[in-house]
Amino acid sequence: MKPLAQALVNTPIGKIAIFNTEEKLTRIDLYADSFPYQVADANVLTEEITSQINAYFKGQHIAFDLPLCRQGTDFQQKVWQQLQTIPYGGSLSYGELAKKIESSARAIGGACRHNPIPIVIPCHRIVAANGIGGYSGQWRLGQKVDTKQWLLTHEKKWC
Repeated sequence: MKPLAQALVNTPIGKIAIFNTEEKLTRIDLYADSFPYQVADANVLTEEITSQINAYFKGQHIAFDLPLCRQGTDFQQKVWQQLQTIPYGGSLSYGELAKKIESSARAIGGACRHNPIPIVIPCHRIVAANGIGGYSGQWRLGQKVDTKQWLLTHEKKWC
């Protein structure tokens, strides 16, 4: 049986899967093209999430206003909260965020890697001190780092 997603959205970076309850967005899979999701159980919130995601990719939406279910450690929650303060089109280095919350750059990267709601919780806005850095656990060139570069370029285009 194929896993269920509430929606599959075609975007410039590929198909993404949206997962939500009636009350909260729980997860976004940016790489749904490589996984055979089946769509079921869409609801009013699913429609709102899809609408905001589509607006983001059209450059019409710079701030998400969605109820989120952020399941993670206290530290991950702290990092994810800080990520949401980075303005659209902006970025912060792993080290800068680490200094801000009295942590380490490596720990920031780990929290970003475990972010269940990318784009809405904009972990792509965290970059290396001397380059783009990794994305979703990938540190070398490849699909995930290419996605991060696309998202950063997309946001800068609309600022």
